[in-house]
Amino acid sequence: MQLFRSVFLSACLGLALISLSTSTVIAQEAQVDEKQDLSMRGMIRLVHEKPAQFNKLWTERRRGQERALSPDLAPNLSANERVTALQNVQWQWAAGLINYPYFHRRETGGTVASHWKPKHDAIQSIKFNDDASLTQSNYQLLIQAWLHDTAGSLVKRDQTLQRGDNRWLRANFKALDTAINSQKVKAHFMGKLLAEHIDDNGAKNVLPQILIAEKNGVDAAEIAKFKAAYEQEIQVPKDHAAYTYQTVEGVDLQLHVFAAKGDVKDAPVFIWFHGGSWSTGHWSYCPVVCRTLQNRGFVVVQVEYRTSQRFDGTPLNALADAERAIDWTIAHSQELGINPKKLMVGGFSSGGALASQMAVLNHTKVSAAAYMSGGFDPSKDTWYNSVVGPLRDTKQLSPLLMVNRSSPPQILFHAKDDEMCAYQDAQSLASKLTALEIPNRLVSFEQGGHFFVFKNPADRQRISSELLSFVEQLKW
Repeated sequence: MQLFRSVFLSACLGLALISLSTSTVIAQEAQVDEKQDLSMRGMIRLVHEKPAQFNKLWTERRRGQERALSPDLAPNLSANERVTALQNVQWQWAAGLINYPYFHRRETGGTVASHWKPKHDAIQSIKFNDDASLTQSNYQLLIQAWLHDTAGSLVKRDQTLQRGDNRWLRANFKALDTAINSQKVKAHFMGKLLAEHIDDNGAKNVLPQILIAEKNGVDAAEIAKFKAAYEQEIQVPKDHAAYTYQTVEGVDLQLHVFAAKGDVKDAPVFIWFHGGSWSTGHWSYCPVVCRTLQNRGFVVVQVEYRTSQRFDGTPLNALADAERAIDWTIAHSQELGINPKKLMVGGFSSGGALASQMAVLNHTKVSAAAYMSGGFDPSKDTWYNSVVGPLRDTKQLSPLLMVNRSSPPQILFHAKDDEMCAYQDAQSLASKLTALEIPNRLVSFEQGGHFFVFKNPADRQRISSELLSFVEQLKW
């Protein structure tokens, strides 16, 4: 069961639903049934198949689509329309074979040989310098599949990419520079990668990649936006203080500390961990709860921690950073004007998982916790087990399994239709807390999915009200 879907997976599933530009291909896609589906969604449905069986089924789907486009079965297609449609089938087929080994390992823990011939053949079929195809979404998805696969290999074996910041972005740029000669194609994907990276991770330390993109012909207006984001990132903040709590391989990791509103002495402190599937995320992403608690008289600390896109980090790196952030905050409590006995943690999604681990495993320092769409049992997650399992017993890192009478009061905000972090786990955690006579509250939302907090102002208002009520019960 996959609780913490990667941002890459979510992005690919979203992009796979984009309609192609020609009405012919749209009509062709509409006619494809599930047994012939070569989209990303179709690949995900087959990801549990073993490599040989997946290749067999995937090849059958390609042949089925090609037959459906034959003159006998599609007599109304012009020759050009038929060529266009067949090209899109080939792109989807190749992207599925390149993506399959990654998702098969992530979803099942199974491995695919590094030199698996079907994937090798798919990569060999790519026309990397095809300027004319840049407008086609299936071509873009194929290049993105290849980039993800190639960058992953580079990060693991290229020593220059095993230090410093923004490692996956640097790996993607290196892959593009090595394989693609067309400036138009290279500029397109460099601009796209930079925009997505800055949106997902912020612009810290990305100036070298901005300058490379500018040199390779990325649109001047886009370059100006990237530089503005970078300049904003490096400016001394005006509304809060930033402290370096540790330096990792030459990169400063910071705590962003917002003073409590009002004249508050020995203020309670709230430490927030952003979401992003341990892959992406920026310290500033904190829907509702940070502002609510700051207005209530809390000092709010938002944590920058290691993620996989920036540091090729693992959940264990994030766990170590979270512990270090809490220790630094307590050690500097007098400077920050906080009461370390009133320390609350919180987070969204994987940040909620991190916060719950701190609350349950670090309970001598944590006095309360608040979670938004949190994950509470990473031991059930195939990917988490594959990455963390060889180093730590993941069951001992599961808040749901490790909760005990020493655990602090906790409030959980969760949508019943959460498709990424199971609502049932939130229910189970709340039930266990109740059985242990630990104050808790599960605030349920009927719909909205994993990202419900971003969709409905009424839900955000309810979250704020429930959170303030919870704090009042703590008598803080």
